[in-house]
Amino acid sequence: MTCDTVIVGSHVVLPTGIIDKNLVVDDGKIIGLTNEIPSSDKKINADGLVAIPGVIDTHVHYGVYSPIERAAASESHVAAIGGITTMMRMLRLGDSYRNSLLAQLNASSNSHYVDYAIHASIFNLKQADDMQYCLENGVASFKLYMNLGGEVGHVYMDMKPDENLLQEERVEVTSEVIQKVVKNASLLGCPVLVHAEDYEQCGCGIKKAKEKKF
Repeated sequence: MTCDTVIVGSHVVLPTGIIDKNLVVDDGKIIGLTNEIPSSDKKINADGLVAIPGVIDTHVHYGVYSPIERAAASESHVAAIGGITTMMRMLRLGDSYRNSLLAQLNASSNSHYVDYAIHASIFNLKQADDMQYCLENGVASFKLYMNLGGEVGHVYMDMKPDENLLQEERVEVTSEVIQKVVKNASLLGCPVLVHAEDYEQCGCGIKKAKEKKF
């Protein structure tokens, strides 16, 4: 049998330790580890190099300063070069997810060089009501920004697809929002990531730093 690629001579990192094996790749997937060099269309010499599983980056912001169809291509390309094979985007929308989620998903669907997933940021009660909708459309993780509100409630949302305009918003992540998100996440069986800073303390600290010209 002829496979697509054989990577020869690398130190392969496994859960049980490091072994010296050749990696057999076919149709984009590793299908075997061997001491032999099977027939292949391509052979890569990796003598002295280390082969590790692809890294999962669970916290990435992109789509804020360029629209997602461009940002996905540039950021995932860099990720792939660095050995990251899965990246998880922190999606921030000022609108209801029912109105805007599908446009974001469609725009990014053909632009990534690596696998990707999404954390949906929840800023208000209306978005909290959209959590079930997000889950139904493949978004199964959520994000809370307890550090945003009051004097420090300014945030840039993700750009709309095919537009190059910054989306500046003011938000107020109240205790009511937090409680509803946590309750909904529990019912849905979904994790919630949290920026756990108190926004009033953040605002006070920023004010003092400005006064001292830090």
